[in-house]
Amino acid sequence: MKPSNPGMWGVLPDVLDRACTYYADRTAIVDGDRSITYRELRLWRNRIANALIGAGVQKGDRVGLLMPNCLEFIPIQQAVWAAGAVLVQMPTRAAVDGFRSNLAQTDATTLVYHAKFEGAITAIRDQLPKLQTLVRVGEVGTAAVDALDFTAVVDAAADNRPDVAIDEHDEAYVLFTSGSTGEPKGVVNSHFTWSYYAISAGLEIGDIRFGEVFAHGAPLTHFTQIFAIPTFVRGGTNVMLPGLDVETLLTNIERHRVTATAVVPTIIYLLLDHAGRDAYDITSLQTVIYAGAPMAPERLRQALEEFGPIFIQTYAGTEQGYVSCLRKHEHAAGQQESPQEWVSRLASAGRPMFGVQVSIQDDHDTVLPTGEVGEICTRQLGQMLGYLDPQRNSETMRGGWVHTGDVGRMDDDGYLYLVDRKKDMVVSGGFNVFPRQVEDVLSTHPTVAQAAVIGVPDQKWGEAVLAMVVTRPGEITGSELELELISHVKKALGSVPAPKKVLFTDELPLNPAGKVDKKAIRNPYWQNKTRQIG
Repeated sequence: MKPSNPGMWGVLPDVLDRACTYYADRTAIVDGDRSITYRELRLWRNRIANALIGAGVQKGDRVGLLMPNCLEFIPIQQAVWAAGAVLVQMPTRAAVDGFRSNLAQTDATTLVYHAKFEGAITAIRDQLPKLQTLVRVGEVGTAAVDALDFTAVVDAAADNRPDVAIDEHDEAYVLFTSGSTGEPKGVVNSHFTWSYYAISAGLEIGDIRFGEVFAHGAPLTHFTQIFAIPTFVRGGTNVMLPGLDVETLLTNIERHRVTATAVVPTIIYLLLDHAGRDAYDITSLQTVIYAGAPMAPERLRQALEEFGPIFIQTYAGTEQGYVSCLRKHEHAAGQQESPQEWVSRLASAGRPMFGVQVSIQDDHDTVLPTGEVGEICTRQLGQMLGYLDPQRNSETMRGGWVHTGDVGRMDDDGYLYLVDRKKDMVVSGGFNVFPRQVEDVLSTHPTVAQAAVIGVPDQKWGEAVLAMVVTRPGEITGSELELELISHVKKALGSVPAPKKVLFTDELPLNPAGKVDKKAIRNPYWQNKTRQIG
């Protein structure tokens, strides 16, 4: 094997090789009743990599991966890198046209996909002339597309690591943004940026300890995957869950003595409201990382009372990487601070991590003084190389800074506060309203489990504030509660941010990243409009 250029962090296959050497006989991955050791993981990765090369994959080729959370996911992911190819991450919750777009945008030559997506691949196969090779994982009743059988080609391959020279600055990964404010964009990372991102952020944020048992319930195609490599670095076990419903999570925490997991705030809300939670032994759980969206401070306070100081908040983005975190000890109330100071800190996104610079800038890219509200801008070694379409780079990367599109401020102690997405801001009667602030106030009302706030067209105000609310079990909804919630916001924020209307719903729609899908909520109100503002 030709030597890789290890640089400071090493290329991604080297990182895994180190872990497999140190922890050969420990359990690396668990999926239900199936599991593999670190020794088996390395051999399997090598065979998959050689099988891909045998199927025609060359260094620098882009390889699509369309897989649910399962035992095969990480070995295939690592094999693409060991073959010198570029992984194209395909969000499993996307629509069929999203799969086609991922493969077409990247000019992918190869696709490794799970049999459960046979119908989707059948629908788009003829629209992808550059896609030369398909590899199917699992069995289908009747094969609809011409694909290689994963088990057959891998079992026939050699188990040595392929003789491919990889440089730390080689392209390694194309991920797609969640599309929460527009169409998903392809984001490119190198071996260096991704390994730096995964190791530094994962170890600092996740507080990953030796022998950690980390449960992945949210799709590995999203933020939870960043904790897989740090878990390997610490000789831990990655537990694959088929989904992130509360029963599945509780069952697996008890079964596998899970010590850590990463979820979106919605799951914590559901855990808090779950009537049968006490029937499970979850005392092994020491760390819950929450990300993807801010957590309402009042609900976070309740979670701390119920589960103790096991929470870590992260703020990150596909383009900028992990930016800040609010650590476990920062969630706890200090003896020398007032309750108001504690609640205020819980509303923050924590402080920037080591090696990450953060500035708040105005619309002219001028850095603002501490305390002023503006766009959050960041820079670090683990940020993206750029967009798949380089013509879009100037939208986000200017003056060495990644412009996140998030609005926020920093206080004198270095805590970062997210006010809202820049594109989510509502302009009502000429005044700026930040939906997250309204959502946080609504969440303090005892009847509210979740809330989403948007702007809708209004002849008088241009945009009117509308709140969609999920109440806690057993609450009676109707006009009386609607008026009470409007008054609740008005007392806290004034009349302008107060919703003009409150609609009650059983659940809020989620996008593929597990965030509340505000585009889906807005669409019925804006679909016949020529622009998405009032």
